[in-house]
Amino acid sequence: MKMISFFRLWLAVCLFAVSTVSSAGIIWESTDGDSNFLSVSFSSPFPTGDTLGLFSATATVLDSTSLLYSFSGVGSFATSSPFKLGLLTSSGWVGEDANYNLVGNTYLLSFTKPGLSNTLSLLYGFDIKPAANQDPVSSVPLPASVWLMTSALLGFLYAGRNKSNLVA
Repeated sequence: MKMISFFRLWLAVCLFAVSTVSSAGIIWESTDGDSNFLSVSFSSPFPTGDTLGLFSATATVLDSTSLLYSFSGVGSFATSSPFKLGLLTSSGWVGEDANYNLVGNTYLLSFTKPGLSNTLSLLYGFDIKPAANQDPVSSVPLPASVWLMTSALLGFLYAGRNKSNLVA
């Protein structure tokens, strides 16, 4: 019975990962020419000392050569050109893992610090939106065969569970 629960959890995590993979590496742009940012930790509502940076939208690697602006805790940046966001960690700059549109042009972005126990950093971005010129890796949607295969696997698991209950 534990194996079925483990398999269901694993399947749910895999489907979630596939469905949200497009959220990383977004190119942002300002809605009014002046973007504001507030960095908070997962455990505290106060601004953190994390160093965050805005990078050129054309940067393939987040490093100091493409850094436009950096700030700690609270920052404001006036630009009309698109940009990427990054967090400075002990192993270098990392991009955001996910984002969530709170209200209008306000987004909550999350960053993961590799190799630390408290790995989540949050950044509120005000007056920003995803750039209109996003170049996705693939515009092909998840094929229907994946969804049909998933429902078939879950059906087999359910049928197998019923047979084991009848035998016992």
